[in-house]
Amino acid sequence: MNYSEYFEKFNKNDNEEVVQFISNQNAERFLTENAPRLYCPDEVVEETFAFRTWTMRKHIMDTEDGFLLSEFLTKTHLSWAGKHNTINAALTHHLNEFRWLKNSDAFLDYISFFLTGEGSAYAYHTPALTAMYNFCILTANEGFLIDNASAFEKYFSEWEKKHLTDNGLYWSIDDREGTEFTISGTMPDMSRPKGFRLLLNSCMYADALSLSKIFALIEDKEKEKLYSKKASYIKSQVDEKMWDGEFYKAIHPYNQDLDRQIDFTHIPEECNVRELMGYIPWAFNLPSDGKSDCFSLLKDPTVFNATTGFTTADTSHPRFLFYQEKACTWNGNVWPYATSYAINAVIELLNNYVQDTITEKDLYAFIKKYAEMHYSIEDGEKINFIDEVMRPFEYIWNVREAVKNGYNLTGGPNRGRDYNHSTFIDLVLRGLCGIDVNNTELTVNPKIQGIWKWFKIENLTFRKSSYNVYYDEDGTAFNKGKGVIIEKI
Repeated sequence: MNYSEYFEKFNKNDNEEVVQFISNQNAERFLTENAPRLYCPDEVVEETFAFRTWTMRKHIMDTEDGFLLSEFLTKTHLSWAGKHNTINAALTHHLNEFRWLKNSDAFLDYISFFLTGEGSAYAYHTPALTAMYNFCILTANEGFLIDNASAFEKYFSEWEKKHLTDNGLYWSIDDREGTEFTISGTMPDMSRPKGFRLLLNSCMYADALSLSKIFALIEDKEKEKLYSKKASYIKSQVDEKMWDGEFYKAIHPYNQDLDRQIDFTHIPEECNVRELMGYIPWAFNLPSDGKSDCFSLLKDPTVFNATTGFTTADTSHPRFLFYQEKACTWNGNVWPYATSYAINAVIELLNNYVQDTITEKDLYAFIKKYAEMHYSIEDGEKINFIDEVMRPFEYIWNVREAVKNGYNLTGGPNRGRDYNHSTFIDLVLRGLCGIDVNNTELTVNPKIQGIWKWFKIENLTFRKSSYNVYYDEDGTAFNKGKGVIIEKI
């Protein structure tokens, strides 16, 4: 199919209840001008890539605070959301995905919105500064980083003040990481105590490094060194206290005075679990070499590799799928949100670590399975779909099924449809296609050699220039030569 046919198909299957800045009627024109288009031999990956560009533009909002992005499409103001129904939990995924649009500069408004504390900027834990930094580098907006260095520093300081403990780690609660009812963070009595979790501590490590890079841009050597040292210290604490020799684990100790000396080897048995978020440190290149054996668990059907995708918790744990009567749970269900982080970890592992556990074929298998999630049976017809949470052993969106069975969902029965709290475009472009986002010149090193014979990316925007990128294994697909061909347009 060409992308006009894709967009026509998606529009036809859509019940457009909520219209924001770009309607279905205007989607093709907007996306043809602004979004990249992938053509490849894998029909499911290609269609899902097109579908995710089609869904992402639904979330653009034109407000008095500038261009912002939503997580849910609902007319109801959600009690846990901030101004304009914004939710900072999805900020990182939004910036990673929307940086690939040609008109991405519009979303500097979105960054400013949170940097100034709007939108409940501190409600959820997310590596916001790192996503902001990466967004500005790929979109050639270093000037924004320089102009707002003090605001970036203030944002980081607020997290330090509220969450740093004398143990050198940052405390969190599973719910504030957007991971409701985890095995590690929800006790058998359903209490959810403070503890040390991988997302916030990895966020603080990554954000400290990003601050160091920002101060390097303005040649403030003192602060560049200060935040580099902070990052190194956080890394040492995560490695020392959250790595058990085989896996990174969340720690919610019995002793809730988190500033006291804690035996980090003593996790309550019922909460001692391998969870998918344990791979997050690799998404930010925190671990040193020698820990990558645990990635084999992503391929293990007895641990994380379920029918529909990566489970959020070890399937062999006694509390796997506990409290399943609650629709939105991180007890082992499959979440695109967590899948995005896990695949990011795999991409960074392949790019930056010496290891023989994960191959490029594994990366393709993971992204392929992730693409296969993007469907639902609606009124007897299989249509393209993305929602919040899927069951691990059957292709059923959990919240949607609960609504069908009478569950009263806050925000309406279609709240999760076209849910905007994960990435896909970014994973394919950086992962399978091998675009180097750390280079100021467009560099492409495909990770599908021997898997795909060809692919084409049209209308790719990189640092304010537009390109068509071709990969042709033997030179017969496009008659432009063998390997990677980059054409500026």
